[in-house]
Amino acid sequence: MVKIVITTGGTGGHIYPALSVAKEFQKRGHEVTFVGSSSRMEKDLVPKFGIKFIGLNIRPGKSIKNIISILFLILHCIKYISRENPDVIIGFGNYISFPMICAAFIKRKKIYLQEQNASIGMTNKLFYRFAEKVFLAFNSTFEELPIKFQNKFKVTGNPLREEIYKINKQEEREKLKVSPDEKILVITGGSLGAKSINEAVAKYWDELENKKGLRIYWATGTKNYEDILKDLEIKNVNHVVKPYFDNLINVMAAADLIICRAGALTISEIIQLEKPSILIPYNSVKVGQYENAMILKEAGGALIYNDKEVDEAIETALEILESENILHKMGNNVKNLKTNNATKTIVDTIEIWRNN
Repeated sequence: MVKIVITTGGTGGHIYPALSVAKEFQKRGHEVTFVGSSSRMEKDLVPKFGIKFIGLNIRPGKSIKNIISILFLILHCIKYISRENPDVIIGFGNYISFPMICAAFIKRKKIYLQEQNASIGMTNKLFYRFAEKVFLAFNSTFEELPIKFQNKFKVTGNPLREEIYKINKQEEREKLKVSPDEKILVITGGSLGAKSINEAVAKYWDELENKKGLRIYWATGTKNYEDILKDLEIKNVNHVVKPYFDNLINVMAAADLIICRAGALTISEIIQLEKPSILIPYNSVKVGQYENAMILKEAGGALIYNDKEVDEAIETALEILESENILHKMGNNVKNLKTNNATKTIVDTIEIWRNN
């Protein structure tokens, strides 16, 4: 049995790929410990999967207090490595992974990194030179890498939930009782919702609802759901408006077109499901959603609009849904971006070091 430490946290975009890899290692009989934040979502999520969790009291920011705190956390992680002697440490980005990756570097442990976004995040940027291998979600990331380090990088795609590789569009449409001549439009802004998308959908609701042969699945996010439902009159029982869909992957699989943000996991799921999309990236440069969205746009599989253009995005969606040829062409273009099962590729690659 091999001891593996996985470290990341903060957002689902970091945590879920890490969990996919952790579960695959467990399935193969290895011991996995997940190191994250003691105050973010991973503290509750990770133990649910039967994975040992260690929480660090880490906070973002460059204040003197936070910097001193991080130094103490690095020492704490060094002591953990000395005591437990893990065989490998895998970082999935975010500032939360910094103390453990830094400690692994100091202790000369084998380090592997995974980057979910098109642009490399700060922690991965700091440590990729010292990693055995860095797993990338997208080919475009190579453009920002020095040539002398490119042999350290491998494009695998993002690790996704195992069930996505087995989903069938027709079967999912049958479960939803969708007729062959119906089109499905999925609209989502993530678990918290996207104000600009929600406002535009509400504004166009009558036109959307009255569109013949169209069925809508709209995830408003938990923040906005009550307010939206209060002002919304849903006349067609086939339309579904919820805060969030627990089976969102299944609903996306049945969709003809998706309107959404451009988080790294969302982009990877769209690619795996071969879906045409209209993307409204979150406008913070730090998040890197625009670069993620450009991957699909440049492939011819998506259109991009900003938060001020969501009305136009809705109108374009209605036009695209009228054309089977456009939907088919966009879907085929997305298909060209698909990779193999990233989770298994990453675990297979890391397992090789045991024989070296």
